[in-house]
Amino acid sequence: MPAAPAVDAAPLTPSAVSRRRRRRGWTWTIVTVAVLAVYLFPVYWMISASLQPQANSADTAWFPASPGLGGYQMALDDAGIGGLRVSILVSLGSVLVTLLVAIPAAYALSRLRSRAVSIALILLLLAQMIPSVVLATSFYAMFNSWGLLNTFIGLILANSTAGVPFAVIVMRAFMLRLDTEVIEAATVDGLGPLGTLWRIVVPLSRNAIVTAGVFAFLFSWGDLLFGLTLVNRNEMYPISVLILALSNSNLNTWAATMAASLIASVPALVVILAAQRHVKAGLTAGSGR
Repeated sequence: MPAAPAVDAAPLTPSAVSRRRRRRGWTWTIVTVAVLAVYLFPVYWMISASLQPQANSADTAWFPASPGLGGYQMALDDAGIGGLRVSILVSLGSVLVTLLVAIPAAYALSRLRSRAVSIALILLLLAQMIPSVVLATSFYAMFNSWGLLNTFIGLILANSTAGVPFAVIVMRAFMLRLDTEVIEAATVDGLGPLGTLWRIVVPLSRNAIVTAGVFAFLFSWGDLLFGLTLVNRNEMYPISVLILALSNSNLNTWAATMAASLIASVPALVVILAAQRHVKAGLTAGSGR
């Protein structure tokens, strides 16, 4: 006796498809909100702790019952203005040095066609793999003989070592996508290598340059090791070192530590928000090669 033919499942109606899509959308929304809450919880904890002047790391409440700004006052008195000034000057100086070195290096590596380019890129990657403590020890001996300890120049040069390799790699990836005909036309019009770089390549590579500058700023802004190793004068300590000193203090400074951490995050947040459009475009374009 022949088997009965299989019955096909009834096709979904448009309303059923719409309901399924809505359920899937709500599921992804809930998952996204949960992940975002996990990532933002440390920020909330810092805000809550900074508003509890009498609390310490062991008995900080989830919600401040009687919030106060004493922690912010102590943070500004002990670690605020001076540390922020040092960190801002060092970070901006590191950005300047990084771009002055990385822009021509990236352009040269994007134009050359030889095995030496691959070797140079490998060396740049290896430079990023060197432990910071090794660099800090070497810099201390070198800067001590040069008289650059406790100076802005010393901190700027040390922090630039993290930004230059990254900036060269990012900007080279972007410059490889530039139209060679435009660059050749500039050469035909009489522009030399430096003129072509400054008048043609730099404007066209604006997004990549901003991206490299933002990351160089963040590398320098978050530095702790160089600030501890190359500086031993209170007025030259960056904000990261002063926050560490607050957290290690015997005084009840937990609220001040959290307040100083929030204050220190404001300049970095401003830089990221101001440059996010360029950073997104620079990273996206650089990944397409």
